Amino acid sequence: MTTVVLVLLLAQAPAAAQSQMARTPWGDPDLQGVYTFSTSTPLERPNALAASGTFTESELAELEERAESAREADVVTAAPGALGASYNAFWTSNEKGRLTGRTSLIVDPEDGRMPPLTERAKKVRAERVAAAASRRVGTAPFVHTLYNTWEDHPTYTRCLSRPMPRIWQSYNHGVQILQTPGQVVIHYESMHDVRVIPLDGRPHIDGKIRQWNGDPRGHWEGGTLVVDWTNFTDKQEFEGGTTQGNMHFTERFTKVNENTINYEVTVDDSTTWTRPWTFVIPWRADDPSFQNPEDLYEFACHEGNYRQMENSLSGTRALKQSEPAR
Repeated sequence: MTTVVLVLLLAQAPAAAQSQMARTPWGDPDLQGVYTFSTSTPLERPNALAASGTFTESELAELEERAESAREADVVTAAPGALGASYNAFWTSNEKGRLTGRTSLIVDPEDGRMPPLTERAKKVRAERVAAAASRRVGTAPFVHTLYNTWEDHPTYTRCLSRPMPRIWQSYNHGVQILQTPGQVVIHYESMHDVRVIPLDGRPHIDGKIRQWNGDPRGHWEGGTLVVDWTNFTDKQEFEGGTTQGNMHFTERFTKVNENTINYEVTVDDSTTWTRPWTFVIPWRADDPSFQNPEDLYEFACHEGNYRQMENSLSGTRALKQSEPAR
């Protein structure tokens, strides 16, 4: 079974396999291709699975069957106009076979959970949660978010940028790797983001210069591309609403077979977590959620996202007028 085999791919590829991998005309390991990084495996291990890092073959088969049944029911029964029907399983590409075989993407710490937050991070997150809650009105399932100004929108809904590194998303989860002598280019289908990673040993840009997608620097360690990634803007957010300004990522791209790249990321930010942590996602060229694995599709989200912004602001005004005491 493909998903069971992928459990084994989460380890580094053997040296013999790396020595036989395809290479570019100039001699670098060839990572080029179109892949998907989407997966149903959660980032953190659920509490109910605390004692197990992987699923057995029978458990995995049961999970896949259950998920497939739920997806089919969602597509069939979500009636036009029903709450949430606009994003049912038809749109989210959640196809069978995208589980990794592990109970979490996090492989370090061993419990599959993020390390504890620092006191500073707890305070920042509490403030962000409180601010977000203060803009929500109504009762479930009819809860609305008030947008009093365009600044209330996160950078993602304004179509400016999406947090890096990409961990999980339900659609437009394609990514293309291109290589030239001295550079690796990664093009993400979602948000049209393109990262150009130099391999010539140049230093990072000045620490005062902060960018949406940071400043990557790469080098080869055997068959693995290792990328040191810093200089993020604090306007961007990572997991749990944490600003990325102090984030330092170490990425490792290892091709483990013709259709799979092991994507491993170590997250290091001593202002947010009490220790570094690492997650692993297989990037797959043969995943069934790809309708055409040779192409990326247009992600029709353009800077500003004016129509959505106009609608959300006018909607807020209408809500306030209908309930003056709010």
